[in-house]
Amino acid sequence: MTHRTSLPGPGGAMKVDPAPNDHARSLRLRDGRQLAYRIYGVSQGRPIYFFHGFPGTRLQAALVQAQAAALGIALVGFDRAGFGDSTPARQGTLDSVVGDVADLADHLGHRRFGLVGVSCGGAHALACARRLPERVSAVGLLAGAGPMHRPEARAGQLPLLRVMFALARLHPWFVSPLLALDRLMFRANVERAVDALSSMLTAPDRELLSRDAAVRSIFGASLAAAYRQGIGGAMYEARRIALFSERELHGIDAPVHVFQGGHDRHVTPAMGRFIAQALPRGRLHWCADEGHLSIVVNRFDACARLVLQAS
Repeated sequence: MTHRTSLPGPGGAMKVDPAPNDHARSLRLRDGRQLAYRIYGVSQGRPIYFFHGFPGTRLQAALVQAQAAALGIALVGFDRAGFGDSTPARQGTLDSVVGDVADLADHLGHRRFGLVGVSCGGAHALACARRLPERVSAVGLLAGAGPMHRPEARAGQLPLLRVMFALARLHPWFVSPLLALDRLMFRANVERAVDALSSMLTAPDRELLSRDAAVRSIFGASLAAAYRQGIGGAMYEARRIALFSERELHGIDAPVHVFQGGHDRHVTPAMGRFIAQALPRGRLHWCADEGHLSIVVNRFDACARLVLQAS
């Protein structure tokens, strides 16, 4: 069932200052891997787990740390396998992240918590909601991705992304040239890499990156840190995303708030509508003036409030 709301424009993005030090922590998981994480906002606040985009790291959560603090949220950002400082894993499905989140929540003493998924992090958040129903109170998707194999759900997506996920579906190594070039750009010169990426983004995102130096800095730092261990993490995650199907939406009983930007060409309006309609408690929040990045900064507050209501 889909419930749709139209949200007014925010009248300007909140300024967010990047943290001077990362202060990351590391957890040894049950399978022996290391998981890097950091809590943004209020360390003893109400927990929401933040699933970064692709590629990305826990640093992406710093984009909304001021908003999380104002809401009293313990925003748990963590590096997925192979990104940033977390040990790689080669499991073939999104379910590989579920055990990591459960271990981290046990370690932090969070019996029940909400989830916010950004871009491809949305698919991972949905996998956790399906596999951890007794612990996940609600999900918020900010330009959150869903099933990639349905053409109607990817209508309007950038051709480069359509090709990348089609190749990843065949074999993760097929996307290595694209990822290697991306890594080279971000490891060589972050500023130039952000400029190059901006050309693939729509007007709301370009305007945000040109106007807000803090957002630009955090955005670039997260992308550069994603490739710290090479392209392996991104390569195998691309395949996990490519194999995600609507069957994996079945059994999600938690409320899922889908915040969808009208200008987004990475996770398109067709994808947002598809996810919301496929879920029994899906609700589409239509943000006509937002893009792929701007929606994260401008709509996190509204998204997080809805997630907190269910906890």
